[in-house]
Amino acid sequence: MKKYLAASLLVLSVLVAGCNFNETKESQETKTQLHFTEPAELLTLDTTQEEDFTSFNAQNQVLEGLYQLNEKDEAIPAVAKELPKISADKQTYTITLRKDAKWSNGESVTAQDFLYAWRRAVTPETAPSYASLFVSSIKNAEAIYKGDMQPEQLGVKAADDYTLEIQLIKPIPYFTSLLSFETFFPINQAFAEKQGDSYGTSSKTTLYNGPFTLEGWEQNSDTWQYVKNPDYWDAENVAIDEIKTSVVKSTSTAVDLYQTGELDRVVLDGEFSKQYKNDADFQNQNDTKMGYLRFNQGKDKLLANQSLRKALALAIDRETFVKNVLGDGSIAATGFIPQNFVQNPKTGEDFRKENGTQQSFDSAAAKKAFEQALAELGKKEVTLVYLTKDSDTEKKTAEYLASQIEEVLPQVKFEITTLPSNNLQERYLAGDYDIAFGQWMPDFKDAITFLDMFASTSGLNHVNYNNPKYDQLIQAATETHAADELERWNDLLQAEHVLLAEDYTIAPIYQQQTALLQKKKITGVVKHSFGSPYSFKYIKVAKD
Repeated sequence: MKKYLAASLLVLSVLVAGCNFNETKESQETKTQLHFTEPAELLTLDTTQEEDFTSFNAQNQVLEGLYQLNEKDEAIPAVAKELPKISADKQTYTITLRKDAKWSNGESVTAQDFLYAWRRAVTPETAPSYASLFVSSIKNAEAIYKGDMQPEQLGVKAADDYTLEIQLIKPIPYFTSLLSFETFFPINQAFAEKQGDSYGTSSKTTLYNGPFTLEGWEQNSDTWQYVKNPDYWDAENVAIDEIKTSVVKSTSTAVDLYQTGELDRVVLDGEFSKQYKNDADFQNQNDTKMGYLRFNQGKDKLLANQSLRKALALAIDRETFVKNVLGDGSIAATGFIPQNFVQNPKTGEDFRKENGTQQSFDSAAAKKAFEQALAELGKKEVTLVYLTKDSDTEKKTAEYLASQIEEVLPQVKFEITTLPSNNLQERYLAGDYDIAFGQWMPDFKDAITFLDMFASTSGLNHVNYNNPKYDQLIQAATETHAADELERWNDLLQAEHVLLAEDYTIAPIYQQQTALLQKKKITGVVKHSFGSPYSFKYIKVAKD
C-alpha cells in the first residue's frame, strides 16, 4: 500500500469528558472520548483517490470492505459474512455479504456497491493510481483500463444483492487479504453521483459503513472527529464514542501536550526518542514502512542520468542518519524490501537477508560516479530541487541528507522545498521536482507490492522510470511464473537488484520503527504491517 507519499505518524490521547449541560449525568460518566493527532492534513475520503497515509488511515476507520485485518494481520470477514469460497483452479471467488451491513443513511451495503466502486477504479476517466491492483488480478481489468473494453465487462458480477462472484486472471494467494485494502471498498452509487466532484471532499459529502463516521472535516481542515457509527453491524464491539483529531506537525508540541496530560499517546523522533527511551511509558513498534528518496527521471531532468543517481545514492551514510536524526530504532536500509516481511517459499530465508545489500555508503564510488555524471551532463555543478513535507521529521531528514551529500559531493546544491501535504501532492504528481522524499507501506504481504509500482506501465510510477529489463522481470513475477513460487521469488530478487544496484531508481534510506509514549490505560491501538497503518475499532480505555 500502500503508500509512497509523506508519512502519517499517529498520536493518541484520552481526554476527560467535559461538562455538557445537554447530556445526562449518566451519559457524561459513560461516554468515552479520545484525542488523536496526525502530522499531516487529511486529503480525501474517496477510496479511488487516496495516496497519503492520513487518508488511508481515516478511510480505514469510517469505511469497510469485504474483509478487515485483525490484530494478527489476518483477513477476517467484515461486509462479507464469511471467508470466500474458492474454486479448484483458485481463480473464482464467491463471496456472501452479510445482510446487516448498513450505510450511514440506513441503506444496505450490497454487491452492487462493490461493482460500482470497482468498475470506477478501472475506468480510465476515474481510475486511481492503485488501479494496478485490479489490472494485475481481475479478469478484463487491464483491457478496461486501456479503453479496449467497457467497465461492465469487468470479471465481477452480482449474482444477487448479497453474492459477489470474482474472476481472477491467475491464482493469487494473497487475494483475500488484498480485499481489505481501501481501493476495494464499496461506494454507494446514488450518493456518490449526487455529490459529483465533491464526493469524498468533506464529512457531509461522504457516506460511511465503518465503525465510525466523520464529522467536522473539509479539505485543508486541521481538525475532525470520528464518531461511533450506531448503524455499524459490529457496533457493540466498538468501545470508543468519539475520537477527536488535530493536525500537529511539531514533535516537541506533541510531547509538551503529553507531559501536561492532554495526550495519552505520542510518537517520538530524534532526541525525544533518546530522551524517553527509559521512560515507563516508552514503547517501540516494529514496522515495514520504508523511507526513501525518489529520483525524477522525466524528460529534461538531471536525474534521468544514471551516474548522477548512483552518486547521490552512494553518498548517503544511512547508519549515521538513523542514529543521529531518527533515533527511534529505525533500521538503515540496504534494500527496498524490509526485513522480516516475506520469506523464501522453499528455504524460509528472509528476502532482505537473501538479497543482501543493494545500496550502501561508499564515498569513493560516489565521487567517481559524480565525476562521470558531470562529464556526461556537460556541467561543473548541479542544483536539485528537494521536495518534502512540512513536518518536523521530514524537514530534519531533508536538511541532514542534503548536508551529507553536499559534504561528499561539494558541487551538488539543494533547494529544499517544504510544503503541506496537499500542495506537496500536487507538485509531486505534476513532476515539478528533482528529488522527493516518500514512504511506502506494503498494501499486502508480498514483495511485489514494493516493486511493481516502478514498472513503466504502472499508475504509481511517478518517477518516470522505464527499463524493459525491469518490466520483463515484473511481468514474469506476475504472469509467466505466477504459479511457480520459486521462479517467481527469483524474479523478485533480480527485480530489486536492477531497480537499486543497476539503475539506482530510488535510494532507500530506512525501515521505520515507531517509538512512542503511551499511557498504560490504553490498549487495542492495532498497528498493521501492511494495508492501512492502524485500526481504531479495537481500542479500549481502562477506567482510572
